[in-house]
Amino acid sequence: MILNQSQSRFFLLVFIVFFAACKSDQFTSKDKMSGHERMITILDSIYQHADPLRHLNLNKRKAAYFQEKLNATSGPEMVSIKFNYAVELLKSGQNESAIMQLKAMIQMAGDQLTEQTKILYDLLALAYMRIGEQENCIDTHVPASCVLPISGEGFYKMTSGPENAIKIYNRILMAFPDDLQTRWLYNIAYMNLGKWPGDVPKAFLLPPEIFKSRGSIRFEDVAIASGLDLRGISGGVCLEDFDNDGNIDVFATSYGLGDQARFFRSNGDGTFTERTEEANLTGIVSGLNTIHADYDNDGDRDILILRGAWLIGGSHPNSLLRNNGDGTFTDVTIEAGLLSFHPTQAADWADYDGDGWLDLFIGNETYTPQEEHPCELFHNNGDGTFTNVAKTLGVDYVGFFKAVAWGDINNDQRPDLYASNLIGDNLLLLNKGGTSPDRWRLEDITTVTGTANPLSTFPAFFFDFNNDGHEDMLASAFPQNYEDPTIAPMISQYLGNQQPGDWMMLYQNNGNGTFSNVAREMGLNTITYGMGNNFGDLDNDGWLDLYFGTGRPDLRALTPNRVFHNRAGKRFDDISMNGFSHLQKGHAVAFADIDNDGDQDIYVVVGGALEGDLGNNILYNNPGNTNKWVTLFLEGTTCNRDAIGARINVTVQQPDGKSRNIYATVGTGGSFGSSSLRQEIGLGDATRIVSVQVQWPKPGVPNTIYTEVPMNTAIKLKEGANKPEVLQLKPFQIGVPRPTGTDH
Repeated sequence: MILNQSQSRFFLLVFIVFFAACKSDQFTSKDKMSGHERMITILDSIYQHADPLRHLNLNKRKAAYFQEKLNATSGPEMVSIKFNYAVELLKSGQNESAIMQLKAMIQMAGDQLTEQTKILYDLLALAYMRIGEQENCIDTHVPASCVLPISGEGFYKMTSGPENAIKIYNRILMAFPDDLQTRWLYNIAYMNLGKWPGDVPKAFLLPPEIFKSRGSIRFEDVAIASGLDLRGISGGVCLEDFDNDGNIDVFATSYGLGDQARFFRSNGDGTFTERTEEANLTGIVSGLNTIHADYDNDGDRDILILRGAWLIGGSHPNSLLRNNGDGTFTDVTIEAGLLSFHPTQAADWADYDGDGWLDLFIGNETYTPQEEHPCELFHNNGDGTFTNVAKTLGVDYVGFFKAVAWGDINNDQRPDLYASNLIGDNLLLLNKGGTSPDRWRLEDITTVTGTANPLSTFPAFFFDFNNDGHEDMLASAFPQNYEDPTIAPMISQYLGNQQPGDWMMLYQNNGNGTFSNVAREMGLNTITYGMGNNFGDLDNDGWLDLYFGTGRPDLRALTPNRVFHNRAGKRFDDISMNGFSHLQKGHAVAFADIDNDGDQDIYVVVGGALEGDLGNNILYNNPGNTNKWVTLFLEGTTCNRDAIGARINVTVQQPDGKSRNIYATVGTGGSFGSSSLRQEIGLGDATRIVSVQVQWPKPGVPNTIYTEVPMNTAIKLKEGANKPEVLQLKPFQIGVPRPTGTDH
């Protein structure tokens, strides 16, 4: 039998796991090692034996590999090895060593700045910029660090890094005045020093209008004070009340193969305590994305960790963490039948067949036809186990899927599926029903609905942006220009010269089976380099706003995170420069009312894909406003316990006596970051709630209409019960400074 590459690695992995078990004297009886322990062993084996040349986040090992080759090499090939060694030193955060190597290469080239040697000067300047970022934004970071426009406490106190970078950038720009990437970083270096715009040569100054704030919405980063400024590279986050005490807890992952997943319990006073070890999570490592749901209908939320994304040809298992209801989690991936080895970061929960149990669709990444990683659809058997029915139902699609989302586009109580594809067309599948879980029809309607674009899509999700009762879709492009991996297109756009193309698609659901792309008229056809994404209501006006964590796997890609304020469903205003425009890479984004005060706060995982591209996570505290609100907890009885997929219509009366409908869907939001399942709904200037109507996510279950629902409080709505139940959530303040010595 001849094995392909993927099969060979799989069997090698099995051997490694078996060998590791033998070493720990646990091989004599398979039953002695639980599925939880076996997963920890698998993850540790992957980390210990991973090939650094196939993993973009093992830069220290790559640097060591090239150093060893360099020491054993002479002749012409030494130059390319030395260059690769310098690059990996830079990517791994060993900036001073990278500077030594780059200076030596520049000296070898005769100190001439040409088209051929320009990359050496780019990297040398970048290394100095990284030193400044490490010293000021990471090691001694404050809430204002790395936020455009840099000001106040954000100015660097240790200045040698950007000072040296400016000298090199000035030389590059004198030779290459049209280099937009360098011009951008040149201006940021001056900002870091507090010398922008005055000291920047006029020929290279970026227009101050780029960094102008708009509107009054402005949040404060309180992660340090709350104990949630976790440091790491890219990763996922779940915001949820995992212990059912009424307060939102935080579960976060980091992308490094050996990076520990971490769990923080809310103390109910604005601070959090890490409970990772107590939660039985030690050894559960890595993961670029994570989502949560109550898959076993026991009343507490479980967690799914997704692994292996971007690791071309990587064979990595996901993890299903069962919430035991006692403050601990158990990895039940193996027992549940979910163990598979594919690269992914994209998955979503929904009850596709209406049996009351949540099913799971996973979009995997296939980079080459020689190593296919088909999508998986795991049907929930209702007994703690799952069966992969993707091939049976014809949904084992092959593509480089970066986002998947369920949403009911025709309000028939059946979830439909949208998937974004970085290499190929996106997919929209209409749920047509069936007679049994393995005789179900998910019809591809992508072509007839015209929803295959944009090209190179990354973030994608359903949301009702215009409150018309129909789920709309947003899909954002991730520019792929391998000849020019810089962020020059974004800078050109800032300068008023946006390159042609559909950079974002906002597909308005017309309610008749068709969609219209309204991104341009809504102000959203913009380049974001969005990766992390989610939506929520920043100001409780009842209109859903957007947050994109941005970047690309390039240390030069200092792109501001982007926030768009929904102006009554008529237009989205870019308010990124209102304190949201963090320059370090933004990944998972989640919304939740962390302090129980009726408005949504935001948690952002900060850090890039590369080992040295570290950041400190952000917790944005919502300052509040005068608008009304209601927080809804839905509980299913015949449908899934948390009623994921339920459609909510809140009808309110306005001061002029007219009524208004505000819609929401129960779920965790966008495709990268997992928001709380409680529905925190802004009501604007409403004078009262007329009614709340719930369309339960199970065909045949009648809608429930609730009246006498008070505003500005938390309400439980249970399937089969017509009377709302008022809940008591204790509000508290976040952002109170922690004791001296706890800040960085």
